[in-house]
Amino acid sequence: MITFTSTALTADHDLSQFDCGKEVLNKWLRSNALSADKGMTSRTYVWVIDDDPHVKAYYSIAPTSVDRARDGVTMSDAAGLPYVPAFLLAKFALDKSLHGQGYGEELLVDAVTKIMGAAQASAGRLIVLDAIDQQAFTFYQKYGFIPVQNTENRLVMKMSTAFKQWGIG
Repeated sequence: MITFTSTALTADHDLSQFDCGKEVLNKWLRSNALSADKGMTSRTYVWVIDDDPHVKAYYSIAPTSVDRARDGVTMSDAAGLPYVPAFLLAKFALDKSLHGQGYGEELLVDAVTKIMGAAQASAGRLIVLDAIDQQAFTFYQKYGFIPVQNTENRLVMKMSTAFKQWGIG
C-alpha cells in the first residue's frame, strides 16, 4: 500500500487531475474548497504522496449544530439537548485510482481522528454526514454511523463511540 501525507489544503496543491467519479465533489474541490477555507466555513484536508502536489483524496470538516427534533436524532444521541453541537464531515472523496483498495477506511479514520482532536479542543457531541448516494450510505453504516429518522441520507455517530471505535482518548 502507498503511504500518504495528510495535510491542510493550500494553493500549492494540484487539483487538476483529481477525479473521484462524482463531478459534484470534483468541482467543489477545485472551485470552492480554498474559498471555504479562507472564509472559515470549512477546513479541507488532502492526501498527497511525498512531495507530489497532486491530490489523491480529500475531506472537509465544518462545525455544525443538529436540530434534534427536525433531524430525528435520539434523545440519547442528543443528550436531551434541543440543538446538539457537532462536526460535519462535509465532503469525502478518493480519486478513482484508489477505489477498491481499502483507502476509504483509512481516509475515514484520518477524518474522524481529525474531528476527535477538534472535539477535544472545542467540544462537539456528534459527527454528522450526509451520504451522497446509497453506496456511500452503506459505507458509512459499515463503520458505525447511524441513520437519523427525519433527514434522508444523514447519518451520525456519537463522539464517545468514535473514541471507543478508533481506540483514541
